[in-house]
Amino acid sequence: MSSVTKKIEKKMKIIDTAFSLFREHSVSATAIDDIVKAAGIARGTFYLYFKDKSDLLEQIILYKSTEYMKEILKDFTYSPIYTEADFYERVRVFLNCFIDFMINNKEILPVMTKNISSCIKNLPEFFDSEIGATYTSLTTFMQTLGYTPENAHMTAFIVIDMTGSVCADAIMQNKPFPIEKIRNIVVESAISIMKNNAALSRGDTSETHG
Repeated sequence: MSSVTKKIEKKMKIIDTAFSLFREHSVSATAIDDIVKAAGIARGTFYLYFKDKSDLLEQIILYKSTEYMKEILKDFTYSPIYTEADFYERVRVFLNCFIDFMINNKEILPVMTKNISSCIKNLPEFFDSEIGATYTSLTTFMQTLGYTPENAHMTAFIVIDMTGSVCADAIMQNKPFPIEKIRNIVVESAISIMKNNAALSRGDTSETHG
């Protein structure tokens, strides 16, 4: 095993250990000493890979979000043979999976929601090549619906950021509405935004008011 592989494995061990502790005890209740003890490493080793707990948490969010994104995007592919209805149904499935991810990872939502915007701003560069390719396919298909490349990217950012922010508040605080009540409205509002933006990009103002 090469030294590079060993370093990657050690870093991933810290990430996986910390993620488990954060979920079990919360981020605030978990100290770096707790993480290094559970991972079976020296405290100095921790600082070879992470600046502090905030840096670790950001990298956990990046890694876990990317891994989960891969799972929900497995069947989320695009092709010119799909209809516009197929496209929006796939978006609906994706957004519901995204919300499920937030519900199942409630403990890291306070930091996760702060990073959603910056993550999406850098798409597709932010994600690895597999997710980047899917994102490119998504925005390319959006162009067949009338979007310009820039509008496709902006709309993807707005929809994901809006869904993440609104649902995170509902999940964490149960305010102003619990997630069970607001979930469907958020998803359908996101779909409506996408449909309206496509119509505006095509210059079809009648659809935006229909």
